[in-house]
Amino acid sequence: MAITHDYGLELTNNSKVGWAFSLPRSKTCINATPTCKKVCYGNGIRYQSDAQKAKRERNYRTVEFLLKEGGPELLAENLSMLVDQARPRDWLTARITESKTVIPWTLRIHDVGDAYSVDYVQAWLLVAQKQPSCSFWFYTRSFIDEELFAALTELAALPNCQGWLSVDSDNYNQAILAKCKAPAGVWKLALLQDKDLLPEVLPALTETASAGEIVNFPCHRGGHHVAPLRDRVLTVCPAGTGAYKLQTDRSLPRPCQLCTFCLP
Repeated sequence: MAITHDYGLELTNNSKVGWAFSLPRSKTCINATPTCKKVCYGNGIRYQSDAQKAKRERNYRTVEFLLKEGGPELLAENLSMLVDQARPRDWLTARITESKTVIPWTLRIHDVGDAYSVDYVQAWLLVAQKQPSCSFWFYTRSFIDEELFAALTELAALPNCQGWLSVDSDNYNQAILAKCKAPAGVWKLALLQDKDLLPEVLPALTETASAGEIVNFPCHRGGHHVAPLRDRVLTVCPAGTGAYKLQTDRSLPRPCQLCTFCLP
């Protein structure tokens, strides 16, 4: 008889980003826009298996349980153990010999899901502070609530963490306002370019950000992607356009680890 595990935290090993933490979109993408709901890669078949869905639900259930029982501190203690699991296998020898690991020590906070509460974000803040050798990055649409955005800004301001405001035709004005309110240099912008992107979005973004502060993700599916916008301020995701191939071999760096543009 199979044993059902009701609780437990587990990472995902993604062929594009490497190690990542996932949560269910339905419970955590609190500011999801119509555009992102329509084109989110979480709609893809590889994210729809029973095992993948169960992992995300179990992660969320466990996060809520730990926050209830011990607050951000208890959750951070358990998340930090996951970060240790993402440590490259040659990390210790590289540290002793003062050399680089074959694969960078990175972790994307949410390849599916988003920040949904202040306590949850504070737990990740404690984790990133405890694990300064790991590079964290995340994309978020949770910049509407001021208290939650303030917590995310504190996380994004850490030297080993980079935060990106996820922008599309539905929320670009709110994202620009949030970026302007935050301390200079903390936030960058991640543009979701779908085929129906409003023409006024790019001019509005380029008035707000400088070169190196906007990454463009042209929507892609089935090996095809929207023709990417070109602008001196935009950096088009090379993995999204096929310049970096997805890597299933865990002993080799993944596209995001090779590119490093989105990492801190």
